[in-house]
Parts: sequence; C-alpha cells; structure tokens
Amino acid sequence: MKKLFVLLFLLVLTVGCSSDKSDEVKSFECSRKATVSSNVKTDLQYKVFYKNDYVTKVESVEKIISDDEDTLDIYKSTVEAFYEPYTKIKYYDVDVSIKGDTLTSKATIDYEKIDTDKLIEIDSANGSIINDGKVKVSDIKKMYAQVGAKCE
Repeated sequence: MKKLFVLLFLLVLTVGCSSDKSDEVKSFECSRKATVSSNVKTDLQYKVFYKNDYVTKVESVEKIISDDEDTLDIYKSTVEAFYEPYTKIKYYDVDVSIKGDTLTSKATIDYEKIDTDKLIEIDSANGSIINDGKVKVSDIKKMYAQVGAKCE
C-alpha cells in the first residue's frame, strides 16, 4: 500500500509539474551580406522569436557600411523616411544612427502586442505575411528568402 501511495504521488508530481514545450519561445536568425557598389556594403541580421507556428517578435539590425559620409547621409535620410510612419505605432521601436563608416538601423517589432491592422494600413504589402493579426513562421522565412537572407 505504501509503495502504491509513493508511486501515485510521483505520478501526480511528474504529470502536474511537466511543462508544455509547445508554448516555449524559440528563435532563429536570418542574415544577408552583400556588396551594393564599390564603396557600399550591407550586413543584415534578423532574429525571429516564435511560439508554436507564430512569430512573437522580430529584432533586426541592418548595417550599411561605406567610407563616404555623403553616401551614408543619403542612406540615413532614406531609411528614416521609410521607418517614419512606423514610429507612431506602439511596440514598433526603431533607432537609426551613424558611427564611423557604418549606418545602423535597429528595429524591434512585438507581434504579440502590436496593432497589425495599422501595419497593413501603412503598407499593404505587410498583409502578405499578416493573417488574422498573426505572422506565421513559414511566411516570414519565405519573405526573408525572397530578399536573399538565409535563415538558420
């Protein structure tokens, strides 16, 4: 009887304390390096966090490297103009800066909290990866593959 009680106790403890691995947040990274011209190179890095089949957050670091200050200034204006409409959306954080020969734009998108309808309003192309307010991991991988990034 005592053995049965211990066995049942261990069974309840084991089953009751097990965690559901499907709700665990996982991540993968996508990247692409390219030479745009003789004096411009890019280094694009994307870290994608996901739970089950859906993206929860994306952190991007996009770098443009050039020894020409005027070129970096032009790219900075272009990047800032691209991100400007998104800066008004809560949970879409962007920082653009130049240090030395590198323009860096960092963006973080929290897909669990952001208003995805507003993303689609800004650019209807966002609708190609947002369905019912969610982004599937397979869709974001396809999008990055289309721009030449490799995901691991």
